[in-house]
Parts: sequence; C-alpha cells; structure tokens
Amino acid sequence: MKTWFKRILIGLVVLVVVAVVGLAIFLLTFDPNAYKYKLEELVQERYHRTLTIDGEIELSLFPRIGLSVQGVSLSEPNSPDTFASIESTRLAVAVWPLLSNSFVVDHVAISGFKARVVRGKDGQFNFSNLVGGASATTTAPSNPAEALVGAAQTAAQAITSGTLPASRNNMQIDIAGLDLKDGEVQLQDEISGMAVAVTKINANTGRVTFNQPFDVRLTARVEGGNPRVDANLTGQALLTLDPSAKRYAAQKLDLRMDGKLPGAEAKSLAVRGNLAFNGQKSALDVAGLEVVFQGDITDPAARATGVEASVAMPKLAIDPHKSQLQIEKLAIRAKGGSADGPFELAVDAPALNISPASATGEALTGRVRVSGLDASFGLNGISGNAAELDIKEAKVDSTSKNGDRVVKLNFASPLTLNLLQRSGGLSALRGDVNITDPGLPKGSLQIPVIGSLNVDLLKDQATSKINAVLEGGKFDLSADITKLSTSPAVNFALAVDTLDLDKLVPPVVAAPPKPPADGKKDDSKPAQPAAPAAPADDTIDLSALVGPSVNGTLKVGKLVMRGLKADDVAAAVKLDKGKLDISSLTAGLYGGKLAGALSVDAAQGNQLATKMSLAGISIEPLLMDLAKQNVLSGTGSLALDLKTAGANAYAMKSGLGGTVQVRLRDGAVKGINLTQTLRELKAAFTAESQNETVPADTSKQTEFSEMDADLAFTKGVATVKRLNVVSPLLRVTQGDPATIDFVKNELDLVARARVVNPAATDEGKELIDLKDVTIPVHLKGPFDKPTYTLLWKDAIGGILKRSLENKLREAVTGKGKNGAAVDKALKGLLGR
Repeated sequence: MKTWFKRILIGLVVLVVVAVVGLAIFLLTFDPNAYKYKLEELVQERYHRTLTIDGEIELSLFPRIGLSVQGVSLSEPNSPDTFASIESTRLAVAVWPLLSNSFVVDHVAISGFKARVVRGKDGQFNFSNLVGGASATTTAPSNPAEALVGAAQTAAQAITSGTLPASRNNMQIDIAGLDLKDGEVQLQDEISGMAVAVTKINANTGRVTFNQPFDVRLTARVEGGNPRVDANLTGQALLTLDPSAKRYAAQKLDLRMDGKLPGAEAKSLAVRGNLAFNGQKSALDVAGLEVVFQGDITDPAARATGVEASVAMPKLAIDPHKSQLQIEKLAIRAKGGSADGPFELAVDAPALNISPASATGEALTGRVRVSGLDASFGLNGISGNAAELDIKEAKVDSTSKNGDRVVKLNFASPLTLNLLQRSGGLSALRGDVNITDPGLPKGSLQIPVIGSLNVDLLKDQATSKINAVLEGGKFDLSADITKLSTSPAVNFALAVDTLDLDKLVPPVVAAPPKPPADGKKDDSKPAQPAAPAAPADDTIDLSALVGPSVNGTLKVGKLVMRGLKADDVAAAVKLDKGKLDISSLTAGLYGGKLAGALSVDAAQGNQLATKMSLAGISIEPLLMDLAKQNVLSGTGSLALDLKTAGANAYAMKSGLGGTVQVRLRDGAVKGINLTQTLRELKAAFTAESQNETVPADTSKQTEFSEMDADLAFTKGVATVKRLNVVSPLLRVTQGDPATIDFVKNELDLVARARVVNPAATDEGKELIDLKDVTIPVHLKGPFDKPTYTLLWKDAIGGILKRSLENKLREAVTGKGKNGAAVDKALKGLLGR
C-alpha cells in the first residue's frame, strides 16, 4: 500500500508540475493582439460595423483575467461614421469565482467614452442590431476572439432586457467600483427633431452588486435644442438594481439642475427623496420626495418670472395590479409674477387610501389667485372602493374682476370614478354664472346651468350635456368626444334662443389718460409731443384650430356679436386638419336674408375665404352696427366673394382680394347734398372760379332711386369697376381714380355727376344751365373724415357752352324784345 501511495503521490506532483509549467509557457507565449484583427473581422461579419483597436491589448489570465485597451471605436452599421469610442479602459475579472457562477470584477476605469444614439424615423435605434438584431448562433466558438464577441452580445442583451442568460444558477455580478471620466453621449430623435448632448460626464460608484444598494455620484452638462436645453446636472443616490426581477430603487436621491430647461430658466431645480419601481407590476413607491424649483417660466403659453414652486410628497404608493393608491400629506405650492400680475397656487391632499375593498380620505383642496381671479376647488366625502369611487361633491368657486365687471362661478356635482375601468363622470352638475356690470341693461346677469360629463379612458371617449337659461331663453349644448389621448374628435349640437356675445364678452376699451394728481392743467411748461404709442399686438393666433377635429350644427334664435345683430342663425361647422368650414350659413339680417359659407385654414398661413349673398338688406343700420359709419342708406342686395391671409390684421387687410357687388334701391349717400351744392356753387360761379373743397356733413345727403356698384379687391385696395347712381335729377358714374384703400382706410374716388332732368324738382330748375354737363366730384381722405371737391375746371367748357345756348335761346325766342335783351344775356354769361 505504501508503495502504491508513494507512486500516486509522485504522479500527482508530476502532473501539477507539468500543469504549472504548461500554464507558464502559455502565459509567456500567448499574445492577445494576435486575435485583434480576427475580432474586428467577426464584428464586421456579425454586425456590419467596423471595430477599430488602435492600441495594444494587454491581457492577463491568472489569478485574474485582466484587460487593458486603448483607442477603441465602433462604427455605425454599414457606415464609416463612429457610433461609440473609448480612449482607454481597464478592468480585471477574478478566475476562481467564475467556477461558482460569479462574475467578480475589480475596479473598472473608463476614460473618454463617447457615443451617438439615434432613433430613426422608423422608430429603431442605431444600436438595435447590437442587442438582438444579429441572428442567434449555436455553434461553439472556434477561438477566443469569437468567444469574446458572443460574450459581448449576451451581456448587451442582458443589460437592455433586464434578464441574464439562462443557467443552472443565476450569474452573480460583483464590481468593486466604476469610474467614468470625460464621457459624452449624443442623443438624436429624428421623429421629434430633438437633439441633446450630455457632455463632461464624470461618474463613480461604490461596489456594484445586483440586488444590493451601491453609491452613485454623477456630474454632467446637458445641451440641446427643440426644446432648448443648456444646464448643469449633478446627482447622487443609493441605487439598487435587480434586472431579473425588474426592480429598481433610488434611496437618498439628490438630483440638481440649473440653467435653461424646456420651457424654463432654472436657477435651481432639486429632486430629493426615495423612489422604488417594480417593473413587473408597474408599481411605484415614493417616500419623502421633494421637488423644488426656482427660476422663470419661459413657455409662451404661461410666462412667469421669479417662480418659486415645490411639491412635497411624504408618501405615494401606486400598484395598478392590486388597484391600490395611497397618498399622504401631498402639498403643491407655487408663486411668482406673470404679465397679468402676481399669482399663487396651492393644492393639498392630506390623506387618500384606495383599494379594492374600500376608499377613505380627507378632503382635497386647492386655490388659485392671479390677475383678478380667485378660484378654489375641492373634493369632499370620499367613499366606495377602487371599482366605484364615490366623491360626494366636486366643487369649484371663482371670482374674477375686470374693470367694473365681476364674474362669479359656482359649480358642484357628485363625482364617480372607476379606477379599474378608468372611467368616471359628473352625473348632476349644477351651478350659476353671475355677471355684475354697470354696462348691462339691469346691472347684472345670472345664468343657471345644469349638465353632466362622462369620460371613459379605456374607450378614449367622453360625452357631455349642458343646459342653461340665458336671458330667459334656452342654451342647450351636447357633445361627443373621441380620441381623447391623441387628436380629439368632437361632434356637437348647439341650440340657443338668445346669444348676446357683447354682453358675455365685451370688447376691451382703452383706459383714458390719467389727469394730473391735483386735477389742474399745468401750463407752466411748454407742451411736449406725446410719446408714440406702443404698437398694438394684433397677431391672429389660430393655432388652436390645428389638431382637433370638430363636426356640428349651430342654431341661434337671436345673435349679437360686436354690434352686429342677426336672427334665426343656422350653420354647419366642420374642423379638420386646421381648416374650419362654416357651411350652409343662413340668417335673418336687418330686414333681409344672409346665405353663404366661410372657411379659415390655420394650417396654411391663416387663409380666410367667404362667399355670401345678402338680399333685402337695409344697409344703413348694418353699416352703423358693423363699421360705426353713417354713410349710406337704402335697401338691396350684396354679393361677396373674398379671400385673404396673414398673421395679423394688417396682413389680412393687405392680402384682401376678390369682388363685391352692391345693388341698392331708394336710398341716399350721406355727407353731401349734391343738388344743393351744385346750386350754391353755380350761383357764385364765374369764369375765374377755382375748385372748391367741402367737408362731409352727415346732415346732408344725396338721394337716389338706384345704386349699382361693382368692386374688385387687390391687395386690400378696392377698385370701383362700375358705378351707376340714378335719381330723378342726376346720374352718377365712376371716374378716374376710383379706389377705396382698406389698408390705409382712405378714399380716392371720382364720381362723375350729370344733371339729366332739371325739371324733375323745384331745386333742379335752377340747374338748367348744367343739363347734360358732366361735373366730376372728387371724394378723398380718411373714411371717418372724407372731403368732397367739385372739379369745376374740368367742366367749365361744357358749362359755358350750355349757358350760352340757353341765353341765346331766350333772346331769339322772344323772351328778350330787342337787342338790349341779347346784350344783357351776353353780359350775364360773361359774368360782367
């Protein structure tokens, strides 16, 4: 036995010696760089990417697998462009733990890591083929290079999917620590157009082990556009990662940012607290979370300065799988300044606990104060369970002041929510709208309202019915809404007995200049020229039309809008892809009828087009209410075919084109009595008379039995193509120039007046000398103060000829008995 034992022992010693010598020879002769080109070749073959290793690979195999490499880069698929690169990296893996299915790594150091991550228009990322895009292989690796490629692919899939390769025992990963210096990641989204660069990344961790907390510290700079970002980022936390169970947690989180953020300029943004997320259950657990913001809000829709906002959330637990929600002492606060003045916001939810068995909680309350608005809201009487959450009263009260007008809203309704089905509704909405304003007929207006609202998020739809009493008449609105989460599609029907928009939304009146403090005018100082007024912002913003889809009908018994009055208004409304079409438009208007259509296209540069016909319209009250101008009276018809486009009122006027036809009967042109003016000027007429300009006088008018006018619009300027005014005494046609400039609000129009029947009126008999003589009348100046000039010089030849003929006729026919009569006629003709 002893002999055999000695022989066995000697054999084992020899075997160990041979193994050690063989391993030594392998370590001394193994050159990992011999496989560098093979590795690059395999990467090209599998991923169609170019792997470049500029530096030497330093590898040790025992007692630790050590790897150190410099100058590594990986290209985009089938492209020379670089996807990722590393200046240098160094790590070491313990050999013996691998035998027990553990992956133990010494400190990992990475320097100069850079990557460019792109999501294409097809929604695929440019690293997709690295984490599953390559076809699976079951063949054994033929060399270390191929083994390394396969291991890299498996590791990438494990990291991105959160799972590890199947084995008899889960692989235990243990990294002593990680240092990342001077990292940079470029993020680009070709769908949204976002481009962000995270630069100057410096991070380090403590010991990293799955399902065990480890420290992380990070600093970086975030820059990009659409929306603009330029901010510093610092953070630290105690992270716990369990990819196999999809559980992640951040304890003692302290994240801070400052600089330009989307929609904000942050002096400081801090997030502190504890977060835990279970990916398998989509459950979130928050404890002691606090978010604090200081800075300015730069979003055009809600600009604010000096904002101080905070969210305190001591406890929040959400578990959709168990239908559980728990909130404790949630508090939201915000204050700052806006263009309309300071604002304040406060929301409090002391306690809320919802489960499939029960629902309890204290009242949720909130308040908003801004620019004359003071609104409060609340949820009271919480009961039921997750399947049917009952809130006894959801309430909103608000008071808003604008000058002398005070509007009070008071609405309340029971609220029912089904958290499992993601649906809910206000079943019995009741409330009042009270408007107090000295400008109202009775000083106030009260509008009682009842209705209901139901929302189903699973079906992505909602329904609503509103019934109100408006000025003693009904106001009925019903609406069905679909595609709530994307682009809402609305079908509605509105029926109103009386709708006076001037009472509900009065026009803004500019405030008069303030008098001196003592109420006396200061004449001690010379008058200074007034500073030019700031140009009014007349931008026409129709962006709200882009997105939603609307179809519906509109019926209004009596409508008042910006002074314009109409009866029996009916129309079909359609909004799609930013284009609003109002078709089948009919209304009773100032004793006549209106019919036509109107379209507005916000997606194509605010294009507006209308075709309308007005028949039997009384033009005088229409112009008074519409334009506050008393320039024309009569009854007749108008036909409009107009188009324009522009971003503001000036552009709209400047782009106006189309035609207008006017046909009026039995009316008058206000501002001048042409018959009286011709008589007065003729009485004082001499051969040396000059053209005389007279201002418009609305107490005077020139009556007509017919007026026909055709106007052609180009770039906001109307050219009178045809004018025919008929009265018993006169005929008036257009001359040259004949333009009406709606951009400058000016007239430059020559009307050619001709006396056709002096005997038609007693006043006309004095104009016998002007019979069949054309006298141009020049209308010029601003719309509100035009002037009239009778161009006698242009008509003097015809007047002299007609007057001479009449005087000679009187003398020859015997009305003059002798030569003295002829001489007297000649003297009268020559004005001597």
